[in-house]
Amino acid sequence: MPPSGHDQSNAKAIPARAAALRAAADRCVACGLCLPHCPTYGDSLNENESPRGRIALLRATAEGVLKATPTIVAHIDRCLGCLACESVCPSHVEYATILKEGRALIAREGTTSWRAWLRRALIRLVDLPGAVATAYAAARLISRLPWPHTWRGPQATTLRGLPARPRPPLAPTIGADHADVALFLGCTADLDRATLNAAIRVLQATGQRVHIPRDQGCCGALAAHAGLADRAHRQALRNLRAFRGPAPALVSIASGCAAELRDYDPDTTARFPEVFDIHRYLVEKTDLDRLKLRPWPRTIAVHDPCSLRNALKGERFVYELLKRIPGVRIIELPGNGTCCGAAGDYFLREPKRAQALAATKAAAAAASGADIIVSANIGCALHLSAQLAQAGCALPVLHPLLVLDQQLPPSPNAW
Repeated sequence: MPPSGHDQSNAKAIPARAAALRAAADRCVACGLCLPHCPTYGDSLNENESPRGRIALLRATAEGVLKATPTIVAHIDRCLGCLACESVCPSHVEYATILKEGRALIAREGTTSWRAWLRRALIRLVDLPGAVATAYAAARLISRLPWPHTWRGPQATTLRGLPARPRPPLAPTIGADHADVALFLGCTADLDRATLNAAIRVLQATGQRVHIPRDQGCCGALAAHAGLADRAHRQALRNLRAFRGPAPALVSIASGCAAELRDYDPDTTARFPEVFDIHRYLVEKTDLDRLKLRPWPRTIAVHDPCSLRNALKGERFVYELLKRIPGVRIIELPGNGTCCGAAGDYFLREPKRAQALAATKAAAAAASGADIIVSANIGCALHLSAQLAQAGCALPVLHPLLVLDQQLPPSPNAW
């Protein structure tokens, strides 16, 4: 039987991915300057758990020198994908490309471990309407059941620390024909509607007309980082269609989503808006003098998500926005150069390591003297909240836009 069109497409994609991986890997001179910045190498001192070690493994796999054995796959899976290595690389190696293409290649060779099966099942579940919110609610319920004292694993710690996430209705927006900016909701929209509403109100306070396109969905980051390239491509196509229209800009409140959306390969015949992390958009594209923010004499410690700091290079915009609040004191959370351990679904795949990384962040937050912590990525915020709760620390972890929104004067037209 001749191969189907889908199979032929996949067959063509394999050598293209291998070529892209090799081209990016060729830039690595194995100098080792990335090693002090890699959390997994620092934890293990195992060369296979370092950026240059993983580059060597993935290249050898792409060239057929090595098979994607469970051991090799485990070394690759334990990478956080934080891109701290890429940020300090003097040769400008595109580690993100190597990791994404490499994971796609080894995923095609298949792995039958139950962890891999569960991960893929969870990623498929993300596409179902309301699935993330339902799973979150179920996790919080399960964590409160009277389980035996022997259930003390790191997953249990994460679940028990999850905060409540109310889901208010979304604030009114306008139609696409008159919009200045389109807002990306993402698969976590049902978890963080309070921040979405804050984003809408802050954008509108700067004079922006906001539109929320229908039929949008997950950005595809989880699938892409798991090596499920076909699924990530389908998710990208859906968003490319949904955001095709007159709005010249697309903003995301989650830095991880913004990083994935930025890397889309849009159809040249379609008009896809320019992608921004919302903090950068507010600073660069709006009139911030229109924000009449009320004083707030508090100390805010800013957590820099890896996606914002390393992928988007845009962490400074969060600080610039928050400094506009009169009376506020802004500090950087110590250790911002190291991943918090959330890293997409990493906190579920590698819970012990993820919890250890978060514990360091929580200790730094508790000792910082801050009144609140802010983080521009919902996964990081949830992960830090859980660890702070486990440590008995009542510090709230909020999105920066929630802080800005609460300092806006009450609107006479509030919905």
